[in-house]
Amino acid sequence: MSTSVSKPIVVGIDGSKAALGAAFWAVDEAVNRNVPLRLVHVVDTHDHEDTVVAEAGRTLQAVSDDLNASGQQVKIETDILQGDPVDVLAEVSRSAELVCVGWKGTHDSGPGRRGSTAARLAKAAQSTVAIVHRRHARERVGPHRWIVAVLDDQPDPQAVLQRAIDEATLRDASILALTPWPAESERSENVGARLESLVSDRERDHADMQIAVLPRPGDITNLLAQSADIDQLVIASAKDSEVVTQLIGPVAAAILRGTNCSLLVLRDHV
Repeated sequence: MSTSVSKPIVVGIDGSKAALGAAFWAVDEAVNRNVPLRLVHVVDTHDHEDTVVAEAGRTLQAVSDDLNASGQQVKIETDILQGDPVDVLAEVSRSAELVCVGWKGTHDSGPGRRGSTAARLAKAAQSTVAIVHRRHARERVGPHRWIVAVLDDQPDPQAVLQRAIDEATLRDASILALTPWPAESERSENVGARLESLVSDRERDHADMQIAVLPRPGDITNLLAQSADIDQLVIASAKDSEVVTQLIGPVAAAILRGTNCSLLVLRDHV
């Protein structure tokens, strides 16, 4: 995978294990695109004390050291910015290929804010957003990996399907496409054929990639509950507001806590 413009992969860093897990997850994305990995620590607008900025700097350095120690060859950039984390990262997303954040819980935003920083960012960002769930920050993905592509009823699901192929290739995973049509309908069969065609265009090493197409359940969280022990990346279009709301809501958050199931809210580049 390559991009014509070298937009960085951005990771929101706040000193938490969840943020560290997001950084490790994002390294593969940056290396694969040959773009910088930009670590951004946002401090409160009212915190002008040198100690606050110094602590943020130490946190960024610690994450950088951990990533460098992993052996991955990636250019790391760091920034300390001021403001509300969601507002700042949403602005940063305008010039980013992808913004990655770790999921800490449904109320990780601090006083005066309702809901999760990650959930709010998924709606506010201008770029694609990855909400990363990892049991252990430095843990490599397991042997059984699935990319779950959630399709809506738009006539051309190319963007979601292409991203599913890209991620499956990168992460050596199988693909499950969830369509809003019956399993044996012509449109569902066309989705399967499209995926097979996209895979065949890749390297021979991925010619045996497993692909499945199933009807999309009314509530995606029920499916996640049944497969929470599997290493998954669920991809949905930001335009599919119903599914995105389900995936970033409190029910899904409770199901995904302590799992290796991450979410990718896909946006067309602006």
